[in-house]
Amino acid sequence: MGIIVTSLVDPSPSFSLMSYNIFLGGAGRMEAITSVVREAAPDLLGIQEADDEASIARLAEATGMSYVYGLANTVHHVAFLSRFPILESRNHPHPGILRKTMLEATVQLPDQAPLILFVLHLNATATISGERRRVREIEAILQSIGSRATQPHLLFGDCNAIAPGDSLVFKSLTAHYASRVVGAEMGVPRRARQRTIGALLDRGVRNGLFQGETILPRHLVRRVLEAGYIDCYRYLHPDAPGYTFPAPDPAVRLDYLFAPAMLRHRLLSCEVLDLPAEAMASDHRPLLARISM
Repeated sequence: MGIIVTSLVDPSPSFSLMSYNIFLGGAGRMEAITSVVREAAPDLLGIQEADDEASIARLAEATGMSYVYGLANTVHHVAFLSRFPILESRNHPHPGILRKTMLEATVQLPDQAPLILFVLHLNATATISGERRRVREIEAILQSIGSRATQPHLLFGDCNAIAPGDSLVFKSLTAHYASRVVGAEMGVPRRARQRTIGALLDRGVRNGLFQGETILPRHLVRRVLEAGYIDCYRYLHPDAPGYTFPAPDPAVRLDYLFAPAMLRHRLLSCEVLDLPAEAMASDHRPLLARISM
């Protein structure tokens, strides 16, 4: 299994960071997930739907990393793994606001500089009210970051939100959820059908009958950008779709790495990983970035 990824060449010391939603705790798929992590070899790893802490502990041991764990308000917890010393960590569940949680960890980079990481997993409801909930969640998260917004830090995870201007493929999305309803095996695409609700929506967008934002609003990412962050993938790839969900037939970008403007010049690469075994590992594709020290 090999990673297909392109990056900018830079001789300066750097570290890699990966975000990965492993779907329902990786139940029955931890061997494949471990293989993905070993192959990508990130220095820092944020995991969403880390529902089974024992599995996360085994993953950390198998990959030579230490970890901290953040209990969520629901069953979908988050975890952070690191090859660098974890100086401190804190969980921010914000009961009554966040459906899940945000996990904060401070690591010491090889050059001895501290870096603060915020791993998040936002509300997943793909509706107007769901987007409003995500905006309330990010407001609480930004408040938690507070004055540390002026310090080097990264905010990343599964935002379950679509960025302004991003495209999506409704047909693939509706096929994925139809497969979920009938309990299709992970990684097995549903048989293609021409007449589906998703196909009709795609046709309506292509013909200019309506815009994708009319159905799925884009307030969350816009709010993060207004707060002074850059969308790292979109910053380096203005035109590429960057779809991360659902594997193996991705149709929308839901996973993000946000960096404050002060770190813009240190961003070397940010890619969606294309792994042959990935479709069976999770319903999300990992996002991998490299950042100079």
